[in-house]
Order: sequence, then C-alpha cells, then structure tokens
Amino acid sequence: MQSIKLFMRLTTYINVNWRLTSLAYLCTILSLSLNLAQPYLFSYLIDEVLIGGHREKLAFILSLSASFALGSVLLTIIRAGLFRYLGIRHMLGLRDVLLAHIRKIPMAEIEKNGAGKFSSLLGWDTASMGNFLNHIVVEMITQWFTMLFAIAMIFYMDVRLGWITLASIPVLLAIPRLFIKPMKKYAAGVRSHNEEVGTYLYESIQGSKEIRAYGLEGWERQRNQSMYKNLVSVSTKETLYRVISGQTGTFAFSLILIAVYSLGSGQVLSGALSVGMLVAAVQYLNNALQPIQVMNHFFGEMQQSEVAMNRIEQFLETPVEKAARETAMGVPFPGESSEISCTELNVSYEGTHILKGVDITVQPGQVAAFVGQSGSGKSTLFKSLVGFMETESGTIRIRNLPQEQLSRNELTKHMAILFQDSYLFSGTLYDNIAIGRLDATEEDVKEAARLANLQPLLDSMPNGLQTVVDHQGFQLSGGQRQRIAIARALLKRPNILILDEPTSALDRETEEQVMHTIKQSMKGKTLLISTHRLDIIRNADIIYVMDQGIVLDSGTHDQLIGRCRKYAALVAGQEHEQERMLEKIG
Repeated sequence: MQSIKLFMRLTTYINVNWRLTSLAYLCTILSLSLNLAQPYLFSYLIDEVLIGGHREKLAFILSLSASFALGSVLLTIIRAGLFRYLGIRHMLGLRDVLLAHIRKIPMAEIEKNGAGKFSSLLGWDTASMGNFLNHIVVEMITQWFTMLFAIAMIFYMDVRLGWITLASIPVLLAIPRLFIKPMKKYAAGVRSHNEEVGTYLYESIQGSKEIRAYGLEGWERQRNQSMYKNLVSVSTKETLYRVISGQTGTFAFSLILIAVYSLGSGQVLSGALSVGMLVAAVQYLNNALQPIQVMNHFFGEMQQSEVAMNRIEQFLETPVEKAARETAMGVPFPGESSEISCTELNVSYEGTHILKGVDITVQPGQVAAFVGQSGSGKSTLFKSLVGFMETESGTIRIRNLPQEQLSRNELTKHMAILFQDSYLFSGTLYDNIAIGRLDATEEDVKEAARLANLQPLLDSMPNGLQTVVDHQGFQLSGGQRQRIAIARALLKRPNILILDEPTSALDRETEEQVMHTIKQSMKGKTLLISTHRLDIIRNADIIYVMDQGIVLDSGTHDQLIGRCRKYAALVAGQEHEQERMLEKIG
C-alpha cells in the first residue's frame, strides 16, 4: 500500500518510540481478544443456561464476561493514553524536522512562497501524518485483527458460514478501489485549495493597512469568494465519492447478512447448528465484515494522509543551501578579522539574471560602501555573501576560504547581516537584543542598547529593557525597531558586519550617532554597507558602484567623483535632496 510505504520512508526522519508503540499495540490486541471472546461466552449461555437449563453455570459465565469487560476497559484506557502521548510526541518531532529543513533551504524559496505554505506544511500536513500514524494505522491493524479472529471463530462454528464470510471479503475490499482515482484526485485538490486559501488569508491579515487605505474590501471579498468556490466544489465532490463508496459497501454488507441468516436458519432447523451458535456466528460475521466497512470509511482519510505525506517527503527533498550541505566541511573561520572577495559572481533566480560577473575585494578592517539605485543588485549580493542566495557561477571567498567549505554555524558565528526591516520576536526588548549573542551578560545587553542610542526609548518605557513588545514591535516606530536590530548586531561582535540600509528610518542626528558607534565597534573588522546617505558613502575606504547587477566602478569617493558618471549623478542627487531638506527646515 502506497500510504504505508510513504510512512515507512518518513519514519527515518522522526524518532519513533518503538518500545511504547509496541506496548500500545499489545494493549490493543489484548483488549480486542477479551472483547471478541464475549460472543462465544453468550452463545454458551444461550445453549447451556437458557435452553439447556443449567442454572449453576450462569454465575460463572456472567462473572467471566464481566472480568473480560473490565480487563478490556483498563487495557483500552492504557492504550488510549499511550497513543495520545505518542501522537503528540511524533507530530511535534516531525514539526521540528520540517522546521530544521526550512532553516536549510535557500531564503529565496521562503520569500517566494510566503509563510502560508510553510504554515500549512507545519500544521495541516504534520497533523495529517500524525493522524495516520496514531489513528488510521491503529484502526487498520485493529480491524484486521478483529476480522481474522472473527473468521477463525465462524469457521470453528460452521464451515459453510465461514466460506460465505471469506468469499464476501474481497467484494467489500474491492468497492472503495472503484473510486480510488477520483477520491485521490479530489483529496489532493482539497489540500491544494486549503493551502491557497490559507496563504491568501495570511496575506489579507498582513496587508490590512493597504486593504483599508485603498478601500480594497470589495476586491478582497471577490478574490476570496473565487477561491472559496473552487474549494467548495472540490470538497463536495471528494465527500460525495467517499460517501458513495461507504454506502455501496453498506448495501453489499446487508445482502451478505441476509444470505448468512438464510443459510444459518436452515442449519438450525436441521439441527446442524444450535441457536446460541447462530447468534454468535452472526455477531462474529459482523465482527468479520464490519472492519472492512470501517477500513472503507478510513479510505478517504488515507488518501488525504497520503497527499500530506507526499508533500512532506517532497519538501524534505528540497535542495538545501550550500552552507547546510555535507560539502560544507565546517572549516574553522580563520583569524580575528576577515576579507571578503567575489570573482565573476553570477546569481540568477527563476530565469532572471540578477548579478552578472561581480568582482569585489574588501580587505580586513575596511569599510566598504555599495551604492546604486533600487534593483541594482546590492541586497542580492549581500544575501549571496551570507549564503541566502545560491550562486550560479563564480566564487565567494572569505579569508581565502571558499564559501561552500564554511558551514552555516561558522558563517553565522563570525558574520552578521542587518536588514532594512529586521524582525522583532514576541518577548521583551531585552530578549530581542540578547538573541544577538545568547551567552551575553546583562551588562553586555545594556551596553549594546546604549551604543545603539536606545536609552531615550528605554527611559520612556514603563519597564525599560523588560518592556514586552507587541507583534513585530507594533508599538515602536520604524527607527526604534532599527535601533533594536542594530543593538542586536553590535552585541554579536562579528568579524564581518553587513548593513543593508540599516539607518533608513533614523533621523539625521541619530543616524550619525549610530553609524559612529558602529564604526568604532567594528574598528579593525570588516564592514559592508549599502546606503543612500552621502556622509556614510563619502567616508568609506572603498566604494562599489552597482547598476543592474554589474559593478560599474570602485574606488574612494575622490577617485569616483571625477571618473564615474553614475556615482557623480548619485552624489549630486543626494546633495540636491539635502539642500532641499535644509531649505524646508529653514
């Protein structure tokens, strides 16, 4: 069965507790055995006590039956607790595996697909696999054991009834297979449409400001209704095929039951079978064939689980970034400071050539500025340097080591990158700074906050560094969030610091203070900056001018201003903007 094969392949990724799993199944089988013995006990009661008149046997039979029932109840409670515990542990373990893989795949994949897809993967798909492992598989094994035990008992009581029961099984098993293709098709459709709806609803929440600002409520409803229409259609068809499959099996089961009553009645009338045995045989027939009905009912759920497991397996086969591959040997990062160089670096994404033959060299201790209009490739270059973007060709070397030899741990241990929009996590201001270096002391965190000019913010907060921030720092301004991110980066004390428009939300005075602090903290270390601010550009040791993914020229400010038209135009534009702002202030 495809589902079982998929499941067995995926168990290699999760730590299945086979000892507790075996104990849970043992409790299941013992509980079933005690339950399945009951019909035979009652047939004995009918024949020996009610018909045979042996009243002295009544108390023994009822006591034995009660003991079996109590034992079954206790075993079922233990079984339920074990499977619930295992289900949660296995589901959370699988989520950890998937989350760890998310941390290894290229950042471009995450940014392209958005949070919705991965939320569905971690939520819907892991829950479906957990349901398969600790519910569907358990039920399937339970029903197969019940069926085999019951068939054996029917053969023991009457061979002809046994053969009728045995012949009925292939018929009932074949019924859901008649609908397997449409059920699998529509189960996949339901999963796909649910993911699409989840992604768009996530976008609707994230884009609430734009939707309100542009009056897009009607557009939002129309878009959602279109998605819901497809989901409703596919979901309805999937349910209909599942119900048709189940009801067809129910009708076939009714016909088989009529045939058994007909033959069994003749056996009783001829004296070949006792009344008690016929009652027990019918009960065992139900125990033999009802599991097939239950399995047919689970057939639709199995298709959904198979779709989920397929998606999990496909995701786990997604290629990981270079720093996470086995070829990344984890070579120790040499030296206290490091140079960075790129040679003929080409980066493409989905057919778009973003970086084209980029050559740069930043010496240890240098401040390198990267300038150019939006879309010139600065951010892509920075992402490539830290391994967030896959390179098509060319080389990146850090302290004369090829980047692919450095593991993610080595890269993050000695390098830090600060984005224009840095993420703030749920927790306190202290927590959000402290994640820059988890072994930092409280004094280290306070010093980083001071260096990032956060003291005015902390003085205005009711609990200072222990103030809890809302979702993504909602109550903070853009500049305040940037300063928290800067404090986080300074706390890390990296050998290489990459700043991608780090002060775009800061006022001029605060920007000067923060940049002065950053340069002082990074003295003797390597600093790469992407910025439009003229003062920062002017004082850099080396400036790279980029345009449409190409490095047009490089040099100091004085060298470039006289020979590079693009740079001169950028500087002139900045100077004009500064003059205009000064006039407005004046």
